[in-house]
Amino acid sequence: MAQRIRAGATTRGEGWKPYNGGHGIYIDVDTSDARFPTTPFYFTSIGGKSEQWALVGPSAVYFPKPDGFRVYVRWSDGSALTPARAKDNEWYINWIGFVHVDE
Repeated sequence: MAQRIRAGATTRGEGWKPYNGGHGIYIDVDTSDARFPTTPFYFTSIGGKSEQWALVGPSAVYFPKPDGFRVYVRWSDGSALTPARAKDNEWYINWIGFVHVDE
């Protein structure tokens, strides 16, 4: 059985939205260019200029579909986090997806 493996990243600092009353942010990751025929296994990490070490959640994938998924992050101490902080730190999500395909 063959595998289709693709990778990508979101745009630095862009696309983050607030949730949980300002105590976290999320991003919807678009993987449609990968053209997965079914929902793949996704693996993620977060990159940026600073402070990503203090975040909780960047490796957790929510609502996976063939064309994307969502990632939620928050500070490990539970303090307020806004999309502006993600923009300032240029945070982005790296992703790898793979799915078994018939040849």
